[in-house]
Amino acid sequence: NSAMRHIQYLLLCVAAFSAPAPGCGGPPTEVTIDFADQRQLIAGFGASGGNDSAANFRKMTAANQTQLCDLLFDQEKGIGLSILRSELFYRIEPSPGVWDWTQDEDQVWLMNEAKKRGVKYFWSACWGMPAWMKDNKDVNNGGHLLPERYQDYADFLSRYIREYKSRFDLEIQAISLSNEPDVTAKYESCLWSGAQMRDFIKNNLGPAFARDHVKAQIMVPESSNWSHLEAYADPPIADPEVRQLVGIVAAHQYDQTYESETQPKYPPAAPLERYAPAETYGKQLWQTEVSFIGGTPDMSIKWGIGTALLIHNAMVGAEVNAWHWWAMLNSWKDNEGLADLAGDSYILTKRLFALGNFSKFVRPGFHMTGATHSPLTGVYVTAFRNAATAKFAIVVINDTAAGVALHFNVPGYSLRKVTPWVTSAELNLAQQTGIDATSDGFEATLEAKSVTTYEGIAAERNAK
Repeated sequence: NSAMRHIQYLLLCVAAFSAPAPGCGGPPTEVTIDFADQRQLIAGFGASGGNDSAANFRKMTAANQTQLCDLLFDQEKGIGLSILRSELFYRIEPSPGVWDWTQDEDQVWLMNEAKKRGVKYFWSACWGMPAWMKDNKDVNNGGHLLPERYQDYADFLSRYIREYKSRFDLEIQAISLSNEPDVTAKYESCLWSGAQMRDFIKNNLGPAFARDHVKAQIMVPESSNWSHLEAYADPPIADPEVRQLVGIVAAHQYDQTYESETQPKYPPAAPLERYAPAETYGKQLWQTEVSFIGGTPDMSIKWGIGTALLIHNAMVGAEVNAWHWWAMLNSWKDNEGLADLAGDSYILTKRLFALGNFSKFVRPGFHMTGATHSPLTGVYVTAFRNAATAKFAIVVINDTAAGVALHFNVPGYSLRKVTPWVTSAELNLAQQTGIDATSDGFEATLEAKSVTTYEGIAAERNAK
């Protein structure tokens, strides 16, 4: 019973530390993990090689390139990202009918390095199409795609996908019409309305993909903020013909991190809102970009925990199928990267390892499951399981200054040894001593200011 468990736990604390460990002062807080309550299918976790990230890799020594690629993409040696987002460069068609396939060598190199390490899902977003297609004749500063160039742009997207397969053996599996169609940016950008996206897909892109036998999924709308998703996604999703052509509904999460150009915002503990039509019509819902823009570089655990909290908010609230960070390798002297370029080397951030608490263990094919998502103020729990393999991962964020003792109830499932992996001020996704599970779950103490993943095998007790 719970009283006996608490007595045993206090004795363990005393034996291990000669004094009660942090969080051992009272009964462990109960957390229920309901693996039978299967939620959204996980497509994976990713980040972007666009906007100089891939180019920054090529500035490093070959040894450092290998090390960082291992850290980002290899599941055994690193955090095992399973999705790579690339920028579709306007430069590949500088004028009508003129193509230059040498303009994207850095990203092609990075995609191939990811592919070598097991990444299978590649997708691309266009920030701004070639200037000759736009009403402002400028790839930057917003503007719009000219109506008479709609078919040119559809052909541009179709040919990009086909050429990357034939030239580089890279399967582009999804394409986003426009990165942040709700923002007039000084860099590459293009404004769209949801209705314009609907009409373009119906009249131009869908027919072009059918004509050219392109299987890539169409993604909309990739708005800059989650709160803008509905306004931009509703028109294409409400149209039955277009809805059949759209595979992924996506948005960015900057409403939870953006304070100003010079100051990032620490995320609130506020779940993202669901977008019901995605579930109604069987569409994947992805969070495709976020970072802590602004501020001076801060590699500390504060922003690692903030990154984990962003994932928690997206998984628990919106029940997203995929989640992406922004820059892999940053050179802008702020907090947008998983790693920062330093001459011909790199500096790692806690953001990378906190993302790894999810991406290394929660693989494509897992589902999020039911859990006590916030058992205490400042403590956040998500749980995931792959029904085919019985592997599970429980990710727990402790955003408090004290250790926290928890008892995990896992009704209906037998757990083999549970292995914790901790990211904290001192540890970088470090494997810890295994925990022996009992018939009713397991107990653990969270480090102060930490992200911990508990992984193992959970077999159904009544399974034959």
